[in-house]
Amino acid sequence: MAEKTDKKTIKTATRAKAPARATATPRAAATKAPAKAAAVARPIGKRTVARKRAAPPAAAGPAQEQWTWRRLRRKTKVGVVVSAKMAKTIVVEVGRFREHPLYKKMIRLRKRFAAHDANGDAKAGDLVRIQESRPYSATKRWRLVEVISRAGEAGAAAPRVAEIEKALEEQEGVREILAPEREEPSVGSASRPPEEPEG
Repeated sequence: MAEKTDKKTIKTATRAKAPARATATPRAAATKAPAKAAAVARPIGKRTVARKRAAPPAAAGPAQEQWTWRRLRRKTKVGVVVSAKMAKTIVVEVGRFREHPLYKKMIRLRKRFAAHDANGDAKAGDLVRIQESRPYSATKRWRLVEVISRAGEAGAAAPRVAEIEKALEEQEGVREILAPEREEPSVGSASRPPEEPEG
């Protein structure tokens, strides 16, 4: 029985001494505090994104979108609009080349992205730039940023091959050497062979 009472008194004595130890020396407590703070602070992970504080809003200016690092780091892609049949949605095909790991041949890869087009600016065949954004639907995670060129604009502006050849020939002065253009035979004479003169 005496042993049990001794254990109880020892436990109560240590409990009473524990708070006294923590406040025994203020200098020791001050030196231990930064070590604990350093241990508690977690390192910044790879996925953590540092945010820059937004500038104070201007008094009379328009409402500005909050500036963040995440908004700057969004991926952008350039591709051709394949389909613009859905409401506020376009399908953009982005092509790229990849080298085959064994045979070293360049392989053409294509991928299609559904992008949000709020104003309906893009049409099929347009060259557009899209940027990743919040999910608009089950398949849409991109939005239209700008239409780089309209369908057919580049082809209409480019001169025809025949016009280029003619301009080069005139520039070199070889117009006389070229053979004259042949007249195409009419439809009726194409089936009959040419007649030989008699006599």
